Amino acid sequence: MLEKPDLADVRIISALASHYAISVRRLEFLPVGNDQRAWAYRVEAVGGAFFLKLRKGGTKTASLIAPRYLRAQGIEQVIAPLATVSGALLARDCGYDFILYPYIAGKSAWRMSISVSQWRAWGAVMRRIHSCALSPEARDATEREVFGVKWQTTIDRVEVALRRGDYHGPVAAEAARVWRDQDEEIQRCRRRYRELGALLAAAPPPFALCHADIHTANIIIDSQGELRIVDWDETLLAPKERDLMFFIDDGHETQETEAFFAGYDGGEINWLALAYYKYDWVVQEFGDYGERLFLSDEIGGKDLESALREFKRLFEPGDVIDRAQRCFQRMLREPAYSHISVG
Repeated sequence: MLEKPDLADVRIISALASHYAISVRRLEFLPVGNDQRAWAYRVEAVGGAFFLKLRKGGTKTASLIAPRYLRAQGIEQVIAPLATVSGALLARDCGYDFILYPYIAGKSAWRMSISVSQWRAWGAVMRRIHSCALSPEARDATEREVFGVKWQTTIDRVEVALRRGDYHGPVAAEAARVWRDQDEEIQRCRRRYRELGALLAAAPPPFALCHADIHTANIIIDSQGELRIVDWDETLLAPKERDLMFFIDDGHETQETEAFFAGYDGGEINWLALAYYKYDWVVQEFGDYGERLFLSDEIGGKDLESALREFKRLFEPGDVIDRAQRCFQRMLREPAYSHISVG
């Protein structure tokens, strides 16, 4: 989030001392991320620096256990949460989940150009993650993909609010205008998402552990040029295309994509699954921004204005809807899928 939570710094510092036994020298709010229920801080403490995530509304167990397990398997590029004094991977205090990580001094790959060799290394790491045999604990804690249903109830609620005019303020009014203007496109995306999902549910590809949000904003390049993978909040058991969609026709240069897949070296792409996940991302954006703009009373100011800008951007050439459409057409050129009739 771009604005601080309603929680005084002194209470955060006290909770860190109580649950993690660290003595905080300085607490710095970081206006980063696009999760309306999460806030980030840099913590300078006696003995080092840490990254603190505060969450409201609960934390998926897999987002804590899976990165710890992967790191224990020797995948050092994965950044995992630190344990509390009681051995837990989070602390609950002041109405928030406290999750503490090592602080990685470096830059987000979102904000810098990364080299071909780094793209190749990224591909190799993702292949290791997708090939990793999970422990029973990690497997049982991780949600399995359910095709074609996510966010649909939320979008239905948004559309009820729009029909009733049950929203307030100029930002929501502008968002409502855009939603109505783009209704045909929105319904097409929802329909393809459901229909492609039904095809996958009938004959699902093999599942692997997926980060599920593995874009460049969740890669940190440290001071030695090594990449570190952060933010495992959406960890999921799903076809590998859930992650690979971020590397195929996602705004990267051709040589970057080629380098990634040279490192990944992981077999054929399932184009049906890839097209589905491109639309899955679109529908997620409709639901997420719709919830923020029309259904939530918890955000405002800069965060609400940012949600409107990002919602409008979805419909621009080259953004996620355009990419999903291109991937859908690419899928139909495959002999295995050319017979598919999807609206």
